[in-house]
Amino acid sequence: MGLDPRIVDLGGGFPAGHEGDHPDLPAYGAAIRAALGRSFPDPDRRPATLAEPGRGIVGDAGVVVTSVVSVIDRGGVRWVYLDAGVFTGLVETLDEAIRYRLSTSADGGPTGPVVLAGPTCDSADVLYEKQPVHLPLALSEGDELRFHSAGAYTTCYSTVGFNGFDPMPTMVVGGSRT
Repeated sequence: MGLDPRIVDLGGGFPAGHEGDHPDLPAYGAAIRAALGRSFPDPDRRPATLAEPGRGIVGDAGVVVTSVVSVIDRGGVRWVYLDAGVFTGLVETLDEAIRYRLSTSADGGPTGPVVLAGPTCDSADVLYEKQPVHLPLALSEGDELRFHSAGAYTTCYSTVGFNGFDPMPTMVVGGSRT
């Protein structure tokens, strides 16, 4: 097209360890290298690249820890309400865009499908409903539920006082440095 770029910003999108499979990081590198080779066949004229790995680096550094507020049967469907939801840091669950890996303090027994919802009365505060998650049947009020690979964007997406709920508290836990 007559352009001779010196640098190409590849953007972001490198994955964290969310639910489901995804290629490993070297596969992304190989695909990018192949595309650059097709688009810029002369290696001496190939532009430098810039990537924004985002959650691919920091996603696995964070876990959102929530508590079960209530487990309710709604017309034969089990709903689990948490003390955190869409408006307190988990906005990327809207339309079930991100399916976080989950674990609970009740893991180990039989599981069943549940709709997972946040604490507010807002109808959008539903994390997973179209494709319910499977959680322990023994899960009850006060149990802990953890969203893994939540180190990117959760705290900055947390609202300040939506429907009277405080923003998500943040705790930084570090290892020793030697």
